[in-house]
Amino acid sequence: MKRIIFVNQVTGPLMIDMINVFVEKKYKVILYTGKIEKTTRDLDARVKVRKLCLYRKDNNLKRLLTWILFSLQSLICLMYDLNKTTKIYFSSNPPFIPFMALVFKNTSYVHIYDVYPNALLALPYVTKNSIVYRLFLYFNKKAFKKAERVFTPSLGMKKMLIRSTSDKKIKIIPWWADTEFIKPVEKVKNRFIVKHNLEDKFIVMYSGNFGLTHNIEKILNTALTLKADNNIKFVIIGDGPKKKIVDLFEKKHNLKNLLVLPFQGEKMLPYSLSAGDISVVLDSFSSDEDGESTASIPSKTYYLMSAGSAIYAESDSTSELNRLINMNDLGMCDNTQDINKFLKFIKVCRSDKKLLNKFQENSRLASLNFTRKNASLLYKEVDKN
Repeated sequence: MKRIIFVNQVTGPLMIDMINVFVEKKYKVILYTGKIEKTTRDLDARVKVRKLCLYRKDNNLKRLLTWILFSLQSLICLMYDLNKTTKIYFSSNPPFIPFMALVFKNTSYVHIYDVYPNALLALPYVTKNSIVYRLFLYFNKKAFKKAERVFTPSLGMKKMLIRSTSDKKIKIIPWWADTEFIKPVEKVKNRFIVKHNLEDKFIVMYSGNFGLTHNIEKILNTALTLKADNNIKFVIIGDGPKKKIVDLFEKKHNLKNLLVLPFQGEKMLPYSLSAGDISVVLDSFSSDEDGESTASIPSKTYYLMSAGSAIYAESDSTSELNRLINMNDLGMCDNTQDINKFLKFIKVCRSDKKLLNKFQENSRLASLNFTRKNASLLYKEVDKN
């Protein structure tokens, strides 16, 4: 029986879909992970799971320490689990875990979610001359050369990766959503909307991580500016390093048009994601010296599309997210960090129902190009080698 080991500190729905395909195709699969985050589909029971260090993202120090500990644990486990024919599938979570391909002679694959060291340029103290940047770039070239394939979800990311490996070695496999689980739900039938008495509201929704590079303040300040409009409701769902900022703002202003909630459970998720008239995506706002975006498309974008929501995204003009939104006419991508264009977009969508409906219909239609079938494309690339 063929064997493969997957290494990913946070195993989400997309990774579960990937792994389950390998099990269905009669692979013996071992997974190294800190946490499994599922939606509708469980990880196949035949997968042997090694639970390692949990990823902590409260602050940069905890993030780095848990990355390092998970990597060391993975190294030890690989020394125990590998035989000569076992394949290894490294995800870029932690971002330096693909370097481990250099330690072992086994056939390896690398899946890049965020392009490091480019993503580090979002931090104010990292430049292309930084030691950490140059070290990442050096080991990337070595690890990618060793890998059989380098997978990435977008053309823009491929263009950045070409600096570290050959064009032929990179394969684009776009992200996807479970379009059967997440789909548009009428407001009168939406349990989330009914539960929170939002039936008559125009809803601006943010659901996701409150990351250090995410401009969550834009949503808060826009809500403050529109506090006199009782027909618009800003709903913020999630957690993360900026949760304190959200909590302090909520306590200070006590806005009636702002609702802050924790992450929703599996049963409520299809209803919460489909509740927004407009859904907000906050990208890691940064571009490199050549003017290219340093961030990938957040995977939640495909779920918001599947829910049939108009999309407002804050991202730079060269980003893959910008390209996706403009190419499919899903809403607006704003490369400014103030609230002016966001305010205008909300007001236009609210007053022009025909335009809003067009964005929403386009989102759902475009999502059907990014389904679970993409997981099988990845399997075929790995199995043929």
